[in-house]
Amino acid sequence: MISKNNITRTAKTIKQLISRCETYGEFDKDGNLHLPVEKTEHCSITISKEQLKEYESKGMNTIDLHQKLEEQSSQCDWKEASLDIKMPTPKLRTKIF
Repeated sequence: MISKNNITRTAKTIKQLISRCETYGEFDKDGNLHLPVEKTEHCSITISKEQLKEYESKGMNTIDLHQKLEEQSSQCDWKEASLDIKMPTPKLRTKIF
């Protein structure tokens, strides 16, 4: 899923990208732009309704369930990686009156 701040959603053309980054002061002293990149991988963990009911009857809460499922994630076959190249956001500027 592409974030709302993804480069393709915030600038339709490269000219807009350059203009926006100049406005934000995002180019470094050498004229380079550093864009944050987020990589997300997906996996699926399966648990039956009966297993959930058993955990519930033993007094397990959702935090305990999350930890149990997190342990199972080490056995996942990670796939479907996606990259999200983010647009720089404006830096906060303080106005002095």
